[in-house]
Amino acid sequence: MPRRTLLIAGCALAVAAGAFRVTAPPGPGLDPDALQYLGAARALVADGALRVPLAAWWSDSTAEPLSHFPPGYSVVLAAPIALGADARLAARLVQAVAAGLTTATLMLLLWPAAGAWGAVLGAVALTLSPAFVMVHLAVLSEPLFLALVTFALWGFTRRPRDAWLHGLTAAAATMVRYAGLSVAGAAALWAMLDTSASWRDRLRRATIAVAPSLLAMMVWSRTHKPDRTLALNDGWGATLQQGVRTAGHLLAPSLEWEPVPWLAAGAMLTALAAMSWRAARAPRDDTPDDRDRGAQHESAGAVLAASAVLIFAYVALIVASRAVADRGIPFDFRIAAPLVPLATASLVLMAFRAWRATSRPWRVVGTLALTIWGAAAARTDFSQVREALTYGNDFASRDWRDSPTLAWVRAQDPARALYTNFPCAIWFHLDRVARGLPGTLDPATMREFVARLRATHGAVVAWNERNVDMAPNDSIVMRAGLVRVAAFDDGSVFEPAPLADTVAPPLPAKNPAAPPVAPPPARH
Repeated sequence: MPRRTLLIAGCALAVAAGAFRVTAPPGPGLDPDALQYLGAARALVADGALRVPLAAWWSDSTAEPLSHFPPGYSVVLAAPIALGADARLAARLVQAVAAGLTTATLMLLLWPAAGAWGAVLGAVALTLSPAFVMVHLAVLSEPLFLALVTFALWGFTRRPRDAWLHGLTAAAATMVRYAGLSVAGAAALWAMLDTSASWRDRLRRATIAVAPSLLAMMVWSRTHKPDRTLALNDGWGATLQQGVRTAGHLLAPSLEWEPVPWLAAGAMLTALAAMSWRAARAPRDDTPDDRDRGAQHESAGAVLAASAVLIFAYVALIVASRAVADRGIPFDFRIAAPLVPLATASLVLMAFRAWRATSRPWRVVGTLALTIWGAAAARTDFSQVREALTYGNDFASRDWRDSPTLAWVRAQDPARALYTNFPCAIWFHLDRVARGLPGTLDPATMREFVARLRATHGAVVAWNERNVDMAPNDSIVMRAGLVRVAAFDDGSVFEPAPLADTVAPPLPAKNPAAPPVAPPPARH
């Protein structure tokens, strides 16, 4: 027990320290979602309300209630902020603690099923995964969500009949990300699959597992209505292609924007299929001399079953959400990240079972494949971390920090109203609220927008990069009749054209009824 505690604590602390280090300035990365997370956390500490420093162009307010995301991550961020930490430092601390908890929970889960070597291998594989590294480089809710998903997996296997533990864990995950509803669904399914219990007991446990999440969602929806609409969405082709590419990048680690090495991905998929087949054929040790190994076999089986249930529930929820809630859900690394600890636990256990059932040549092949994957993943991770520490990610990048357009905004009167296609850039770097631009170009909207610009002495700060959530800058400028007052390499500033009554009036016309004026006498 002391050896296990020291090893797990040491690995968890090392991972937490690494996660904190890779988000050093200019980090952490600032995704547009970070404005809502950090803004709501700061507002909760200052005013006791979950409000986002963002407003529509037509609003008189400079903040709006948090609605696009659940409150869990912002509430956790508020704790270190309340103790005096800067918002970005608070995010770094939370990400680091979440990474350490995910690692420790995974190792606790793997130790009874695969021993010390299996626990260490799981920690290494988890922290080498490019998806795991990527979500810990920025202010995102995924790290905290991963910790809760991993804890749910531990609860399913080590406390299989503790419905309240499963239900409360699922509710916490739901309040961090709406996808946490999949944990509640998995908990209910896990209870129903327990054939050793009666149907009445299974239904009772399934109800307890789901009820906290539904109650939390009902309370949250009443106070902060989520901005989601239900409709049957199409356009699955591009989404599925992106999902296939993401799977290829995970099988053969490479940067997301590089071409997928399909040959290497296919080879790794073949190796995984062969390993799974050998693991399924591995004989079970039931002899009295192998009781420990038999216990490991049962523990491994429980982990594999629980992982399968959680993966199925999560994928089903994501597909259903893409189908009826949000057609913009991308099947990218962020979506795949919660699957990483579940897949890692499953693959480590299958690798250990296959190891016992294969001959030495196949063990060498498997070790070589794992080494190649680890080297490729480490290379990808190194590139991501170097980019983050050198240039910064997303809105923390050097291009945004040194933006000449942002420098123009910095020199303006703080009381002046600003309208922009990237309000988050102004808030991140200047701690100043800016309103967005219209999303439609109809004449009535344009007239109201120009009238509001005049009334607030506002300026349109338009970066060249397109924000797909708003109308194109050029179209707004043309339809609203705006004039450029400043131009930079990365953007421009516009104001309303002068009103017609500000132009000097024309000279009065001559009155034809007036008598002609005699010319002055000539002088000699």
